[in-house]
Amino acid sequence: MLATYALIMMPKSAFWAESDEADFTGYAKTKMHAATGRWYLLFGRYAKINGITDSNEADVTETLEDGSKAFIRNGMYSRTFMTTSGGDCFAKALQSMPHDYSFVEIDLEGKLKRMINADGTRSGFPVNVAFAPTPELANLKTTFKNKYMLDFSPVDYINNGDIVKGDSTEDILSLKGLLDAKVVDSAGIANSTTKVYVDVKTVCAETDLVALYGATLAVAGNFVLKNANGTTNTPSGVAVVNGRIEFTGTFTTATNITVSLAAASVLKAAGIVGYEGIVSATCAIP
Repeated sequence: MLATYALIMMPKSAFWAESDEADFTGYAKTKMHAATGRWYLLFGRYAKINGITDSNEADVTETLEDGSKAFIRNGMYSRTFMTTSGGDCFAKALQSMPHDYSFVEIDLEGKLKRMINADGTRSGFPVNVAFAPTPELANLKTTFKNKYMLDFSPVDYINNGDIVKGDSTEDILSLKGLLDAKVVDSAGIANSTTKVYVDVKTVCAETDLVALYGATLAVAGNFVLKNANGTTNTPSGVAVVNGRIEFTGTFTTATNITVSLAAASVLKAAGIVGYEGIVSATCAIP
């Protein structure tokens, strides 16, 4: 393995078969969009690792009365990964990560290291603890730095770990984690009892997903509309109008309509890959 390029974090209960690695990139994408047991990609192409600090524990030995030494156990690996990318948004995401996940490592050449279990299944390496240390704030000489630390067993990593390289049809280095997205009530245009208008953007960079995906995004199944009483309101039409999503339907006057993105797995099936709606719009109907 070369230096770490990215980490895939997953529940410790995640296991897969050798056959799933025929296209591990595709398999990982499906898991990253799953509603439960989701996998998370950290770093990679969109948040490059700029530094790795090792603070490994020394191997533990005992000095006996005759001066000889007895081996007790290997010291734990402790690695901290640093990136100058992402700022506050990435810091919040890292801080919210579970602390007891396992991980798979991707190196700079796209090689994958994971654990092979006694029954032949594959899994991530379990961690003793994984967390995001406090970011380093920028000053007049240094940049803002996000960090993520893993503490894990060398026995698992060395003795039970195995390296695999995907075939030429895979591009695991292009994997990206899900970007948080938001739906917002469009400013400067009024809703009505027959029309509702929203914008769709990423949360951090505010990338305009309507401009990026156009008609591919403007599909009723990519959104969930709820009436004020919580019932679903299915629009009769969805279109891109003046750079916004326009819903045509029947909306009750003097109430609110909540507009959310559909689940990440639904968006992926529709060709909107790599996004999860976490913020909904509350649209007032005059």
